[in-house]
Amino acid sequence: MLRQWGGVSTGGILDENCLYFTNSEIPGLIGYRLIDNIAVVLGDPVCAPEYKGPLSLAFKHYCSTQNTDFIYIIATEDFALWAKLHLNPVLIEFGATLFLNPSDNPYHHTGSQFKALRKKVHNCLHKGVVIKEYTDNDIKIESAITDIVSNWQKARKGPQIHLCKPTPFKDKLGKRWFYALQGEQILGCLILTDIKSNNSWLLNNVMIRENSPNGLSELLVVSALNVLESEKCTSVTIGPVPRNQLGKVIGLNKFSHFITQLIYKAAQYFFNLSGHETFWEKFQPCRQGSYLIFPNQNLSFTSIRALIKSLRNE
Repeated sequence: MLRQWGGVSTGGILDENCLYFTNSEIPGLIGYRLIDNIAVVLGDPVCAPEYKGPLSLAFKHYCSTQNTDFIYIIATEDFALWAKLHLNPVLIEFGATLFLNPSDNPYHHTGSQFKALRKKVHNCLHKGVVIKEYTDNDIKIESAITDIVSNWQKARKGPQIHLCKPTPFKDKLGKRWFYALQGEQILGCLILTDIKSNNSWLLNNVMIRENSPNGLSELLVVSALNVLESEKCTSVTIGPVPRNQLGKVIGLNKFSHFITQLIYKAAQYFFNLSGHETFWEKFQPCRQGSYLIFPNQNLSFTSIRALIKSLRNE
């Protein structure tokens, strides 16, 4: 179901700390984490578009019977517009889902704005780095990729937020793996996840070893785009990518809006949120808003704390 109808929250919904709400009369599920008696929903309801509203209303009723509040994080723009009409929410556009077209690979573009990208890729190629797709059952390669993921996590500095801990070979159905090889050493990897509803592949993490050649992340992305282009794929989905500043904010008065902006700026500094947008900008993506939804305008200290805990996967 997640491979068919999931989005950028797929990894989080498959995480071991996630709970699931279903309704026997509505095909689909809602993935959430229960934190401080608040159900933090990860993304849109996982179902066909026509069932998102009914499933969300059924979940609202369920939460009321449990005396539980609920919020949505990483919701799509379409679902946020539905929520605006039916949930009396506070809506906050905190980030974006990005879309790349493999047939419009920026590496193949001329122009000064793409010069730095081409230079980074050429640097890796000249150092003998090659990108391969893993398709076999090779324990040695899987162990090396798993080691890269583990070291990448340990090397990240300062407080971190993440929807889930990367598990490269868990839930293999609908996944693809690309890895960077220099001589006999594997230096980095990139994982794609199938999203059938959008005829797209989800690309969230590009993970490399410390002290790898400059431009290795860019080479992994460019190489994966080249392969997908040869397969006539038209979309790669990335996200959520936090904005440098909040976008649309609906349902707050001017003072609350101001305070929310300050809290976001503090979070951006504390968790170093700006780096993601800087990296992906060089690939010239299209964008769609990602939203936080606080139904019944229940934006409070408790709900914000639950949101942060959910993103730190505590």
